[in-house]
Amino acid sequence: MSKQIKLPSGNTVKLKDPKDLRVKDRKRVIKTTDSQEGDLSKAMALGEAIIAMLVEEWSFDLIIPSIKIESIEELEMADYDYLIEQTKDAQKALFPSLTESDDNAADPKAITADSKD
Repeated sequence: MSKQIKLPSGNTVKLKDPKDLRVKDRKRVIKTTDSQEGDLSKAMALGEAIIAMLVEEWSFDLIIPSIKIESIEELEMADYDYLIEQTKDAQKALFPSLTESDDNAADPKAITADSKD
């Protein structure tokens, strides 16, 4: 079920339920981030790809990002940051094995922030 959120600017956004995501959505996000160089650029591309995938409609006078991803660049930073925060559940749904859990924290082979090369 979609959820309606209110952004710091007062605008509203209707987000798709992360449970409705499919493999094609994961592939689209991966393709978007693969074209970027550098960790920060990849992280930003990941966030924006997920926002574009989740936004069904919004009250901005801008084309929704699934049609024109550049619309995200016109958002105020507080709205952008809030939307990024709202994508956390979708990130977990898209990449469940990459999220931190008790299982992968206890597994010495699991890649975590504390891993050494």
